[in-house]
Amino acid sequence: MPTRKQRRRRAKDFRHDMRVFEVDEEGNEVPLADLRTPEERKPKVKQQQAKSKSGRPIKVPPQPSWQRAIRRGGTMGALMLVAFLFVLKNGPLPQRILIGVFYGVAFIPLTYWIDRTAYRTYQRRLAKQAEKT
Repeated sequence: MPTRKQRRRRAKDFRHDMRVFEVDEEGNEVPLADLRTPEERKPKVKQQQAKSKSGRPIKVPPQPSWQRAIRRGGTMGALMLVAFLFVLKNGPLPQRILIGVFYGVAFIPLTYWIDRTAYRTYQRRLAKQAEKT
């Protein structure tokens, strides 16, 4: 198994692979510049990403959805139910189940609200950055 250094060097070789000629069907070497259209010859401009104050790109949060909130909040709620049933044994069983179910249901809108807040903050940053440029 190659070491990390060897893997990095190999990846670098592939990144900097400079093929100047392409072999066509007849076996002739044709310069790549002749094969490319004028649009392909132009350098591609990257879309500007939102950047934080430190200059790093900001991770794009997904749009909030209730389906994701149910999945994430339901998982956290199930963990809370298990915690109340088996770990915290300071009350009657029906009361612990009720508290666990309450937390499970309460986590769903909470996770949706957190996702929505993160997405809106990202949108505001994009708008602010667009105003600057």
